[in-house]
Amino acid sequence: MKIIMLLFTLIILGACAKQSDLIVYNDTGHTITVILNGTIYQHLQNDSTAVETFYLNSFIFYGETIDVPVIIEGQTYLEHKDFTIEMKPNKDKTYHVEFDLAGLQISNVSLFPISKVQLRKEGEDDWSENIIDEIIYTETLSPTFSVIPDYDFIMVTDTFGNEHPEDLIELNTGETTTFVFFGS
Repeated sequence: MKIIMLLFTLIILGACAKQSDLIVYNDTGHTITVILNGTIYQHLQNDSTAVETFYLNSFIFYGETIDVPVIIEGQTYLEHKDFTIEMKPNKDKTYHVEFDLAGLQISNVSLFPISKVQLRKEGEDDWSENIIDEIIYTETLSPTFSVIPDYDFIMVTDTFGNEHPEDLIELNTGETTTFVFFGS
């Protein structure tokens, strides 16, 4: 019984809180919002990191772990992310936020209002869903849409239901491409 009590006392005495940091780097060059464990960080373009510190119990045979919720609210070039990172005592974790989307603007210089814009990857037959919410009228430049940069072709449908031939389009992560629609 004394050995068990001694062992129990050693385990209790061996426990202590150890610091663990979760560090989020803003590699985008733009202002983003990062939410770490419920704390909101307005991550400015000149800020290098957002840091959340945790003190987790560490025993001789066991260490406390927690799952930290992380939310990264995107901009035009950044998809919304919502995930968890497991933190352990005395182990720092890092996460780098990088661009993963491209921007697309439509310049309508035709005589036809645009009701639908669809994208397609090379080698595939299926077009994406319509990426615009409102009609793009003649002589109008649309707002910037966030799109996956994997697409290679664009097709525009006017308000009369006419599909205009697909065109090759170059979408680059972190950049906005302006597609000029002539209506031919």
